[in-house]
Amino acid sequence: MWRFVAVLLALVAGIGTAMWYYRSADAVIPVRVAARNDDRWIDDLQSRNPKEVEAATAEIESRGTAALPIIRHTLQDDASSEERRKAALKACAILGVRASEAIPDIASLLSDEAYAAEAALALSFMGSAAVPVLKEAVDDDNPVVRKEALRSLGKLRERASIDPQLVLPTLIDELEDSEPEVRVVAVTYLGIVRDSPGKAVPALTTALGDDDASVRAAAATALGAYGPAAQSALPALRKAVKDPDEQVQREAGRAIITISEKQT
Repeated sequence: MWRFVAVLLALVAGIGTAMWYYRSADAVIPVRVAARNDDRWIDDLQSRNPKEVEAATAEIESRGTAALPIIRHTLQDDASSEERRKAALKACAILGVRASEAIPDIASLLSDEAYAAEAALALSFMGSAAVPVLKEAVDDDNPVVRKEALRSLGKLRERASIDPQLVLPTLIDELEDSEPEVRVVAVTYLGIVRDSPGKAVPALTTALGDDDASVRAAAATALGAYGPAAQSALPALRKAVKDPDEQVQREAGRAIITISEKQT
């Protein structure tokens, strides 16, 4: 009799222990799921679903600098996929100057052609702290890196109240770059930022004689943006109207009209 009772009690105790274990296991499952999905917003930044991108952007804005540990880990982790790293760079662009502590991580990817565009774009939102990194990248051996870094410098000057002398000399210097695509970016942003017509207009006038037609066309467009301040370029623009390239002819003609109209 007592032996039967003892066996019964042991059985009940075993069932109770098992129930406690499975209940406990059920209780921790949501915690694991939450931890695993805690950084899903990074991946959602690259989603094709606009609502997911919008939600991820809102999540980053809400977290602010608290999102940086995850972002920086993603940028630093060699095991991160290319898409995920690009998403982390996009997150840095969203945070802007708030992500300035991540500049070293972004700089390390800027020199990689696969990430150059995204890294440069992120830096263009980060104010004057990003200027040294971008100016260094303008001297990179890879023309893609030079192009994206120069574009970012131009965007940075356009977006932020930084000293024009941090950017203007570099834009002018890059009119001598060996690659036409880099020179196109240089003349384009000289026409956008327009900080010093006295220096930029002569440089752009010289660019009207560039060997590459796309550079000549971009230079004509940029000169038109200066209006009366580009009056000294009119003789060169009139010559450019007879350029062998039709686009150069067109842009030179438009620039002449724009400059002349603004004079009157």
